[in-house]
Amino acid sequence: MLNRLMLVAFTGFVVAVVGSQTACSAPAAPPPTAEKPATASFTPVGTVKQIMKGVVDPTSAAIWNAVSTESGPKGVIEKAPKTDEDWAQLEHSALMLAEATNLLKMPERKMALAEEMDAKTAADAPELTPRQIEQKVNKDRDGWGKKADALREAAVKAMAAAKAHDKDGIMNVGEAIDNACEQCHVVYWYPDEKKATPKS
Repeated sequence: MLNRLMLVAFTGFVVAVVGSQTACSAPAAPPPTAEKPATASFTPVGTVKQIMKGVVDPTSAAIWNAVSTESGPKGVIEKAPKTDEDWAQLEHSALMLAEATNLLKMPERKMALAEEMDAKTAADAPELTPRQIEQKVNKDRDGWGKKADALREAAVKAMAAAKAHDKDGIMNVGEAIDNACEQCHVVYWYPDEKKATPKS
């Protein structure tokens, strides 16, 4: 009876060991694969013209007008942000200007509303229509992107200057922003302006 019990116990032990070894040697089940994130998609809402008027123009103007020195009857008058809140607002304007350049680079974005595509700011203005600008940009997306990048780099410098409460830095970067804007405009907006300007 004792021998039979020992045999049963030994058999159970062997089965348990073999089963354990089999389980250990079996390939581990692959972990569940994480679901791939959906490809980001963007839906432009405003046109390039609207972004220029609603974001680029006011934010760049905020930087240009933030610091100045004027001489008058009352002597030299210096203008600059006075409080931390003023400087923070200027930094936010520079941030918005920097981010606007990313919006301008979106290839799906239209240059203007459909009814504005063939309009100029004035009938005799030496500028291209939005349709002509769009055609020019579509033929030179790389060049358009580089112009936008130059403006973004200047705006980022403005952010840093505002964060540091650096008046001289704001004045210097204001010129860089102006140059970046002009370098883009003379290529895509009014490339024929010099031809239309009468010689003195």
